[in-house]
Amino acid sequence: MDYISALEYTVSVTGPVFIIVFVGFYLKRKDVIDQNFITKASGLVFNVCLPILIFLSMLDNDLDMSQQVPLVIFCISAAVASFVIFWLLSKYWVDHQDRGVVVQGAFRSNLGIIGIALCAKAFDQDGLAIGAIILAVVTPVYNILSVYALNRSVDSNRAVNWQKTFIDILKNPLIIAIFLGFLANWLDLKLPKVMYDASHYLARMTLPLALIAIGGALSIQELKNTSVLSFWAVAGKLVIVPIFAGLSAYTLGFEGAALGCIILMFASPTAAASFVMVRSMGGNDRLASNIIAVSTLLSVFSVSFLLYFTKVLAWI
Repeated sequence: MDYISALEYTVSVTGPVFIIVFVGFYLKRKDVIDQNFITKASGLVFNVCLPILIFLSMLDNDLDMSQQVPLVIFCISAAVASFVIFWLLSKYWVDHQDRGVVVQGAFRSNLGIIGIALCAKAFDQDGLAIGAIILAVVTPVYNILSVYALNRSVDSNRAVNWQKTFIDILKNPLIIAIFLGFLANWLDLKLPKVMYDASHYLARMTLPLALIAIGGALSIQELKNTSVLSFWAVAGKLVIVPIFAGLSAYTLGFEGAALGCIILMFASPTAAASFVMVRSMGGNDRLASNIIAVSTLLSVFSVSFLLYFTKVLAWI
């Protein structure tokens, strides 16, 4: 593929996604939306719209789920390997109490919003379905490893309630939607047309509303708080993790939409959920918030570069 075509493709994928994010940022600055709207919109997306979108993507797609086992194994392994590498290395350059915050910021991607949005824009329904599979298997891994890291660094004497952690994972609306979508696809179930059309109306709300909420949550003030720790966490998240995952996947024979979705999901900025987890466990939530803000803003360039590079090399 020539360089101009690759550039046009890259802009067509990342441009709409990040433009809507910056629209959200602008609307918040102009007081068109406020924090209450952002909170309510995020709850609506997480509990209703996104689960419906994922369920429909599973229902409508003809992917052979039995052939996705290598993808599942690879993504779990990549997530665990990223965590282990950062956890071991952080011992030598991060203060103990901030170690879990930095590691989580470096390895935990925003799969459910930006990752899914990029996959859908790049590969349409196949991207949605593959992104949903990655979301389903990697999200529990992120949650378990994040709880472990934060517990060890914030208060190593506090016992972790693993039962509650696993129950929360099973109650996650996204996990439930993916399971029901797999089941409906396997049983070849069809929704009544009225219900199907109504579900699609809700599903189409998902990405614009979610991206506006992410943009509205960004804070210029957080950029002023950027520290060396934030820089290293963001560099890990936006550069090291996606390159490691992409090169490993390509070497192992992944190609096309599967390879593209792996790169896009692991290249996504730090998950907003990491801030909530850090705050709930008494960690450095200011550092966590800063990592999220900086990684989200810089991902405009890093994701575009990675997508352009893989397109030029004809990997996808």
